[in-house]
Amino acid sequence: MPTIDPKKFVSQLELAPVEILMDRDLSVSGLQEMTDNEEEAYVNQKSLVSFVSSVSGQNRKDVLNSTLLAQRAADKKYPNPADVRKWYDMYIHVLTQIGWVVEEKNFADFDSSNAIFEMENVVIDILATLVGQNYIAIIKSTLDAVKSLSEDDGRIKIFESNSHNFNKGNFQIGLVNETNGAVSMNLGAFMLESQDGIKKILFFKSGKDKSALSYYSIRCTLNDDMYSLVRKDILKKLGPATSTFIGRLDI
Repeated sequence: MPTIDPKKFVSQLELAPVEILMDRDLSVSGLQEMTDNEEEAYVNQKSLVSFVSSVSGQNRKDVLNSTLLAQRAADKKYPNPADVRKWYDMYIHVLTQIGWVVEEKNFADFDSSNAIFEMENVVIDILATLVGQNYIAIIKSTLDAVKSLSEDDGRIKIFESNSHNFNKGNFQIGLVNETNGAVSMNLGAFMLESQDGIKKILFFKSGKDKSALSYYSIRCTLNDDMYSLVRKDILKKLGPATSTFIGRLDI
C-alpha cells in the first residue's frame, strides 16, 4: 500500500540520469507502434515484457512506463551491482507507491542439476512454473526475438548495457495479462553472478560451479484508479526515456 500521496511520491522521486544508462547514439522504437488484440513483446531497459492479446494498448503503455520508472529509480538509489537485493526492494517499493499491488513475492536460489549452467533454459523452466504452460510459448517467442537481433541493434545494446557488467547481472522478464479490465503481471527477476565473463546474459553458459543464480517470483496487479492519478506525472518524469529505453520486438 502507498505510504504517501502518489503524486507527491512521483514528484519527489529521483531517477538515474539517462546519459549514465545509455550510449548517447542509441535509440529504439518506443511506444508508437503499440496495438491492441495481438501478442507483443518489448525490451524495456533491463526488462523484457510480453503481453497476451487481451491487454489494451493503454494498459501496455502503463505497464512499460511504470516498470521503467521503477528501474530508473532503483538505478539511482542503488547503482552498485553488489546491492542488487536492495535494488529490488526499491524497484518493488516504487511499483507499490504508484498503483501496483504485490500479491506474491518469493525469493529462491537456483541449484542446477546439470554440469553446464544455461541461462535461457533455466529462465524458461522458472517462468513455466510462474506463468503456466499456456503462456510459456510467448516467453519463448520473446527470447527468440532477442536472440535474432544483431549485435548492432539498439534494443539489444540497451538491454545488455543495463543488465550486467563483466561478472554480475540483473534483469527481469514479465508476462502481462488482462481479464475483465484487470491487469496482472507475473515477473521473474533474476540475479546472476559468475566467475566467467558475461557477454549475452540471456544466453549465457557456464559451469555450474562458476555461476550462481537467484531470483524473485513476483505476482502483482495494477490498480487503474490509483495509477490514473499519476499517469501524466510519470510520463513527464520519464521524459524522453520512453523512446530511449523501450523498443518493440518482433514475435
